[in-house]
Amino acid sequence: MSNCLHAVLGAFAIALAVSSPYAASAGQVWLSGVDPVVRDDRHVDAPADYMDLFKPDAPWRKAAAATQIFKVSTQFLHRSTDEDLKTVIDDLRRRHIVLALEAEILTATVKCGNGLPGYTTTAVIQKLADRVLKAGGKIEYIAFDEPMVWGRVTRGAHACGYSTAEVVSNIAPNVRILKTAFPGAKFGDIEPVSDKTMAAGRLDDLMDFAKLFQQQTGERLSFLQADLIWQTPWRPQLVEWRKRLQAAGMSYGVIIDGDPGDKTDIDWTQHAIERYRVVANDSSVRPNDFVFQSWQPRPTKLLPESEAGTLTSVVTETMGGQRPNQADEPLYQGRDGQDPSLR
Repeated sequence: MSNCLHAVLGAFAIALAVSSPYAASAGQVWLSGVDPVVRDDRHVDAPADYMDLFKPDAPWRKAAAATQIFKVSTQFLHRSTDEDLKTVIDDLRRRHIVLALEAEILTATVKCGNGLPGYTTTAVIQKLADRVLKAGGKIEYIAFDEPMVWGRVTRGAHACGYSTAEVVSNIAPNVRILKTAFPGAKFGDIEPVSDKTMAAGRLDDLMDFAKLFQQQTGERLSFLQADLIWQTPWRPQLVEWRKRLQAAGMSYGVIIDGDPGDKTDIDWTQHAIERYRVVANDSSVRPNDFVFQSWQPRPTKLLPESEAGTLTSVVTETMGGQRPNQADEPLYQGRDGQDPSLR
């Protein structure tokens, strides 16, 4: 996810209801860190230990036991070395952790999108799919990198300013490529939540996005993850989000992270741990899925899990090597597995 996200977050609504025949497994833990390709694109040195995660004796045994889904970037699957890609795929399989893609799903055109986050090309999507298959891998979850923000809401140079229908039409070819390569993959979205994201009309936009996505691709969005803007009063929006998604039988997740301005790794991880506890202990906002992720300068180390200030230590501290308990009410589905509002 892009570092410049927070610059475009005025007036964006978050709440999306769409059903899935799978209705996402309750209580899943996702993990994602800054990989070597993204790190090199940013011309920074840290984290330097990403590939160490995939060594057989890597010191994150408890965190790995709690993690069910490991999310990688579009850039890594497209441009990593063959050796690194194979290493990640094989080690995740050995650990019984499934592979997810955070997809730059929008396609840049000659008119717009070039240089903006969330955009790529169909050639990139095809190549990464081919590379994963060649390496013996399988992408099981595909999380879109905020197409409604980057495709519809963003304004300024190179912005596309699409309608909701145009966003779906733009991403549909890339969805078809991924669906063909990985027929069982579950598609979902990541979008921001803050005190300004419930502006008039934005909820309707996202409902339209869900409907049009299903109509054009034949796939339902099976999950939605909240990128919370923690510095703002996000709770009222998250309460509404949870109600709508659970009523639709859709899995809802929250990204657990620190702040871009945190001065130390300890500051970042402590913020993340505190925020996990806030949402996990509040029954009105408790998510189905916890996404432990950083695309920020910190933490500068992923390992070891026993050392305060590392990304894996956040998982160990919060999850204790166990999958989260799910005490929520069952997710509702219509008899045909569809949200009645989307029929």
